[in-house]
Amino acid sequence: MSIPDIRLSGSPYEMGLQHGRLLKAQVLTSLETYKERYLRQKKLTWDDAKRLSQLFLPAFEGENRRFIDEMKGIADGAGLTFEDILAINLRSEILYTGLVKRFKAEADECTALAVLPPRTVNGQVIAGQSWDFTLRQKDASAIVRYTQDKGKSDMLIFLEAGMLGGKGVNKDGICLTLNALSTSKTAVGLPLSARMRLALEQKYLSDAYVGAVSGQIPVAACLTLTSRDGLSLCLELDPEGADVLLPEDGFIAHTNHFVGLKHAPTHANAALGSTYMRYQRIRQLLSQGHELGLEQAEAFMRDHKGFPTSVCAHPHPDTPREELPRAGGTIYAFLTELTTGRIRFCMGNPCEGTFEDVCI
Repeated sequence: MSIPDIRLSGSPYEMGLQHGRLLKAQVLTSLETYKERYLRQKKLTWDDAKRLSQLFLPAFEGENRRFIDEMKGIADGAGLTFEDILAINLRSEILYTGLVKRFKAEADECTALAVLPPRTVNGQVIAGQSWDFTLRQKDASAIVRYTQDKGKSDMLIFLEAGMLGGKGVNKDGICLTLNALSTSKTAVGLPLSARMRLALEQKYLSDAYVGAVSGQIPVAACLTLTSRDGLSLCLELDPEGADVLLPEDGFIAHTNHFVGLKHAPTHANAALGSTYMRYQRIRQLLSQGHELGLEQAEAFMRDHKGFPTSVCAHPHPDTPREELPRAGGTIYAFLTELTTGRIRFCMGNPCEGTFEDVCI
């Protein structure tokens, strides 16, 4: 499995310092990726991105000020400035909202699922996703385990180096997945990276929900929270609030467009049609029977209907070789069986790789 795998513990600053030191090369890759993406998609220089990010500092109030200390630690460990790390953590707010008006659509897409009893084998609770993004960001990916203070859950996050939070699973049986969405609306609030961290730190599903939605939401995104109790909440976030979608027929599936009645009517159709194809296809797969298990879910992640922008996504076959690092495709996929705590991870395209067990 070709991905860095580290464990962090201690004070927020100490965890950040370990993060920056152990993942320095990966943090520098994140820096270069987002420098390039901000400029290409938003015509935003890195210096302007750092200045813009300062608008969000007041949102780190109260207990959330610890995230400032952690970002300072990451910066010191990686030899960067705090402003660099803050600008990396604002990637969703900068790229996918009206905060900066210029926008160029790109294939930054993912397919997430949660499957619940009685649709599963032996009452299993299965959740996970593929992550599709700029292929260069594969070199910024890491598995990061957090040993938490009392009152917070230990967790395993599939992280973009330099970020505060990401997709993952905690020791109390909660899984968090992410689908990028976009909006022309604008607001300033606690960034998505910190919201994801707050949600995954919680021991109880209701508290995870509160962590994800509290305060002013500054971004459009879909977070799906699934508990080993067999409950799942799909949260479509937008600066005007959160819409909660519940499982239908024993499963939830989400891709990269708004589905719920609260937000979908106020958003233009997604510029890239593959979200609708993947949404249709993953629902077809999940509807096939009532004996679904991890093995079947892994097979779903290898599916190529709608190639190349399929569930298992690949760069367009006509992409020039020199453009491949900037092209979109599946960077990894993960699945978890929450009742037993088993986590399965595949680096790269699932059609070409192997799912392996990882542990919190």
